[in-house]
Amino acid sequence: MSFSQAWDAGFRAVLIYIGVVFAWLGLVEQYFGSQSVSVVVMNVVAVALALAFFLRARSRAVAERARAEAEVRALMEEAV
Repeated sequence: MSFSQAWDAGFRAVLIYIGVVFAWLGLVEQYFGSQSVSVVVMNVVAVALALAFFLRARSRAVAERARAEAEVRALMEEAV
């Protein structure tokens, strides 16, 4: 994963975290009896979703790099 890919995935993960927080506060928090419990659960859910997105983006980038390296290797063998 290159720096730019990591930066992009990290930024999108932060946006996912912020989006989950806003959605949670607007739609879900009212169903919790305790605001502190709601905040803890919200943070766990938001971090889990952001981390899952980042790890998925990382695995896609690693797979894409492996495919590109295999293609270059095949072209090099073909040229020899």
